[in-house]
Amino acid sequence: MRIGSDFEKIQFDFANFQLLEPNAFIGDVLIFILAMYLAMKIKNLGTTSEFHKNWWRFFMVFGLGFFVGGFGHLVYNYTGVPGKLTSWIAGIVAVFFIEQAMLSIHPNPHWKKRFVLISKSKLIIALMVELWIFFAADLVSSPAIGLVVPTANSVIGMGLSLGFLGYHYSKTIDPTFRFLWISALILLPSAIFQGLKINIHPWFDKNDFSHVLLMVSIYLYYRSIKEFTLSTLVHPKKV
Repeated sequence: MRIGSDFEKIQFDFANFQLLEPNAFIGDVLIFILAMYLAMKIKNLGTTSEFHKNWWRFFMVFGLGFFVGGFGHLVYNYTGVPGKLTSWIAGIVAVFFIEQAMLSIHPNPHWKKRFVLISKSKLIIALMVELWIFFAADLVSSPAIGLVVPTANSVIGMGLSLGFLGYHYSKTIDPTFRFLWISALILLPSAIFQGLKINIHPWFDKNDFSHVLLMVSIYLYYRSIKEFTLSTLVHPKKV
């Protein structure tokens, strides 16, 4: 175990290519597979409400972002920082779809309209700042700078959508929304591992630990969506 610093990136050769971080690639692909599976499960729920459509969009963008991000790790020696940009952008957009999904069922039309506008404005600002950083900052020396906006956007967007609204909806709309605020709490140890750079093993570092928590969390998203959908069959006025 190593705390306070990272292990050297794992390197290996395959078909005359010099590749990096197979553990990160595997974790990203597993998240991609799970996200695509959950997106299909949501599609099979048979509803076309804005709530369900935006959650489907989230899983699709989230999964594809990790798939591309996995290759960004694997072939970093060839693509460099530009190979990571797509996954950073996808992370920002994915959070936007969570916000839109949760706001689509907000019971107060006046506040719903305001919050939707704020969410859209935040998306535009985050994308513009991220692109500015990509073109203006020295990401070759400090690639972590490129993660500042996606990380801050996720903390704010998911904290309010899954944490605050998830808890509020669990009390006012349906108890199944408790899985959303629980999922937000599950991700908190990830911040500790990332901040303190707690790395258990070269093949299971702080990022791999975060990947495991992410898979648990997105499954809880689906469980909340599914159980809420089943409850609306009994109480259709809720949608």
